[in-house]
Amino acid sequence: MCDPLIYVLLGLVIGYIGGFAGIGGGPFLVSFLVLYCGMSQLAAQGNVLTMMLGPMSLLGVMSLYGYVKQQWLNIAVGVISYCVFSYFGAELAFYIGETDLKYYFAVLLILIALLQFKSYLKKNAKEAHKDHVSVYWIGILAACTGILGGMFGIGAGVLMVPILIGVFKLKKEYARALSLAILIPPVSYGAFLKYNYESPVDWQLVGILFGTYFIANFFGAKMGSKISGKAFTLVYGILLLSIAIIYLV
Repeated sequence: MCDPLIYVLLGLVIGYIGGFAGIGGGPFLVSFLVLYCGMSQLAAQGNVLTMMLGPMSLLGVMSLYGYVKQQWLNIAVGVISYCVFSYFGAELAFYIGETDLKYYFAVLLILIALLQFKSYLKKNAKEAHKDHVSVYWIGILAACTGILGGMFGIGAGVLMVPILIGVFKLKKEYARALSLAILIPPVSYGAFLKYNYESPVDWQLVGILFGTYFIANFFGAKMGSKISGKAFTLVYGILLLSIAIIYLV
């Protein structure tokens, strides 16, 4: 376990990065708690998922409210679908076990990072231009990301953002706003039930991370809106790939 000051710094840095990329910061929080603080993979995921019960991305959403208010139905469907299916993801995590879960976590981050690099290197690629995705697709996407979120302790954005931009051609601002808005309600409640039952969470750690993340997320979201789509994709991929490599090494 780390000193509380480390948790304060972690929450501030990851909160900023999460708001910047619109991904919720889950992969970075889990990785740091495991690799630096020596926490088990399952315990780290349980604590991060518990942190997500609070409105951790509220300030980030406020900075993108113009894009959020156009997607209320998609957000509502995404919240419900993610919450329900996150429980089944948590069940899978404990079924797989600690050792294999770490390996799968790293592989998942590598695959997502490679998709980002492919998009970045593609010449003459058309920029995402849509400002809406069918609510049915959002329900399916949220269910899939809910399962993976419950398995790996991550929020909706780490998978939703690249899929919404790369597959559905949704504009970056709309994709980030949608994923951050889905994180405001307690979408990880289903997964929380399973993790807390198996290994009670550290509420002091959760409180520190939530408070610091909450503040820094707003400033990260403001900066992310000013960065070009190309730069956003490259930074996003590098961060995820770096974490995966450290995990495997």
